[in-house]
Amino acid sequence: MAGGSGTRFWPKSRHLEPKQLCRIGSNNATMLVQTLDRLDNLIPPERRLIVTHQDQMELTRRQAEGRCDHFLAEPAAKNTAHALALAALEISRMAPGSGPGPIMISVHADALIKNPDAFNQAVKRMVQTAAMEKLTLLGITPQYPETGYGYIEKGEGLKPETPIFQVKSFREKPDQATAASYIKTGRFLWNSGIFAWRVDTILDELGNFLPQSLHSLRQLLEGYGVSSFNEVPQDELARTYNALPSIAIDNGVLEKSQRVAVVEADIGWKDVGSWDALDQCFPTDEKGNLFYGEVIAMDCEGITVDSDTKIVACIGVKDLVVVVSKGAVLVCPKSRAQDVKKVVEELKARSRTDLV
Repeated sequence: MAGGSGTRFWPKSRHLEPKQLCRIGSNNATMLVQTLDRLDNLIPPERRLIVTHQDQMELTRRQAEGRCDHFLAEPAAKNTAHALALAALEISRMAPGSGPGPIMISVHADALIKNPDAFNQAVKRMVQTAAMEKLTLLGITPQYPETGYGYIEKGEGLKPETPIFQVKSFREKPDQATAASYIKTGRFLWNSGIFAWRVDTILDELGNFLPQSLHSLRQLLEGYGVSSFNEVPQDELARTYNALPSIAIDNGVLEKSQRVAVVEADIGWKDVGSWDALDQCFPTDEKGNLFYGEVIAMDCEGITVDSDTKIVACIGVKDLVVVVSKGAVLVCPKSRAQDVKKVVEELKARSRTDLV
């Protein structure tokens, strides 16, 4: 899944070049390319499918060249449930036949994973669990009481001597005290948003909990007698897709299904969600500063600076984010980094599409 808008990484992230298509915290590769390269020992390019927004398709194809053979364009952003429904229906036609259906692994194109070997082992466990007709999630062993992530509560173990559990409950992003209580119990995991399931299993559950959406998408393929959404007339796909509700797979299916399991793993995972998260994801200097581009810093502490054009000089400041990119400058305290998306909303209200 590579269709997010990444508004909290403005001004570097824009609608046509969102954070997964940017070099965030890396001078070597975009987040999309890092994600695809991470799959090299698991899934060959001919068995990879990227779902993205139609406006981002051209750049996505260019970056993924040689790394992915299949693409789907969403006409509108309708959250993860419908991106995954599109992908599941597409894969079911790419790999037809009798017997158990293919197993589909879903990863976001904007996560950081520092331990690829542990990730590979976790995915293999997820595949084994998915073969048991389970909607399988990857749960991250929490390192501290994070308030910005959702949590998964572990239930009964599914296989002796393995970190595979039935999911007992899902919990929304907690406050600090609640997060600390979760960590203390040892029963809660961070929800990574990485999934594995048999295609027939997820289609069954989509049919149970989002039947109208699944019916509408299926009808497009069957009505036109085609095997791919890329062969459906784009105006018809847009008309159908725009009528769908916007809903996450978590709310739409996973929190309602009785067939959900979780594989626990410690893979060095981080959700790179906003500018203030970067110093938790990447090495800083001895004063907690993180710099990308040409930066002069004097008596500064805990600042993150990213400039793709001009030199930035900072003197005597603390706990700030400074970003210079594509004709715009952002300056904010790290404690307000989540509010960057409000700047994007204000720019839209001012019809400053050139900056969005």
